[in-house]
Amino acid sequence: MATDKAYREAEQRIEKARQEGATELDLRNLGLTELPEAIGQLSQLQTLDLNDNQLTTLPEVIGNLSQLQWLNLDNNQLTTLPEVIGQLSQLQSLNLDNNPLTT
Repeated sequence: MATDKAYREAEQRIEKARQEGATELDLRNLGLTELPEAIGQLSQLQTLDLNDNQLTTLPEVIGNLSQLQWLNLDNNQLTTLPEVIGQLSQLQSLNLDNNPLTT
């Protein structure tokens, strides 16, 4: 299944970013329907690009990304955002275009 492949690809990119202490992570155009929980380990991340996936929700661990400044969620299937988004005190840019947000 393509989603399994996309999920594994995302996990590999997350692990690589964790090992390297990367401040940017590109997970766009993977067809992800969910974000791996491991994303929460990337506390040093400043830029996260999730554009053009099929995400319907975000995991609560997204709140662990305390250094995040730029989050791109354009072109997904998000209907709501977790409250933990409000804990991202460094966030300067949040892109949510083309999502069926209801709340």
